[in-house]
Amino acid sequence: MSDFLRRSLLYVPASSEKMLNKARTISSDAVILDLEDSVSPEEKEKARKNVVEYLHERQYEKEVIVRINALNTIWGLKDMMEIIPLSPDGIILPKANEKSVAAYEMIFFSLSGSEREKHTSLIPLLETAEGISDARQILSSSGLIDAIQLGAEDLARDLSVERTREGLEIEFARQSLVYIAKGLKLDVLDTPYTAIHDIEGLRADCMKAKAMGFTGKVCIHPSHVDVINEIFSPSEAEISEAGKIISAYEDARKDGKGAVSYNGKMIDLPILQRAENLIARNNLIQNRR
Repeated sequence: MSDFLRRSLLYVPASSEKMLNKARTISSDAVILDLEDSVSPEEKEKARKNVVEYLHERQYEKEVIVRINALNTIWGLKDMMEIIPLSPDGIILPKANEKSVAAYEMIFFSLSGSEREKHTSLIPLLETAEGISDARQILSSSGLIDAIQLGAEDLARDLSVERTREGLEIEFARQSLVYIAKGLKLDVLDTPYTAIHDIEGLRADCMKAKAMGFTGKVCIHPSHVDVINEIFSPSEAEISEAGKIISAYEDARKDGKGAVSYNGKMIDLPILQRAENLIARNNLIQNRR
């Protein structure tokens, strides 16, 4: 799991200098400089040059992740050759499977010459039926991996189903990835909500993803960032409740009580740890501001 705070991660087409510059002012926790789907074949070279320039100049005061092209394309290897030596904070590998992760790792260490670049994390993008089915093997296959992202649009296409506002068609994929990622102590990032102007739908989608256990959500439009940050941050009520649980536990221990109760309910170790984790996450958010 990363040391970075990853509630909101904004995809930015790397071919657009205007959007790249605007992303510096957006309150997302991370920016994803995209070389893949949002960039046309004619602009791939330009987009890569833009990313190289931005990584040289370090113009972002936030986590900088690059989504490269798939390694089975004519652009993927060149993306790695030019970008890995510049040590971005992370790389998103699209259409990830066991073979592509193994190839990525081999190329990564051949380019870095050692493990000095290991802080560049790898985030497999699972967006095929194969990727979801093999998720545990994929995510266990490299020590570079510290997060996973679900890609629902390509997954729906692979499944020959329609993407819907309710998202029932991706519920199995969502739940599967959360369980696997949590078991491996990885960040798990939800798919973007693509209806740009449907803020009500975005809010509902974020709440569902958070309830399932996702740690954050990627987005493709700046207007979605604030809602994502809000939903994936502890609420004031949650913070207050967590503080009271911790205090009740500490008071009981000071009094030598073996059993701890709060509001008529027993506080066991998992409940205490959830409260402590929530307070720690809130502190991380506050320190970032």
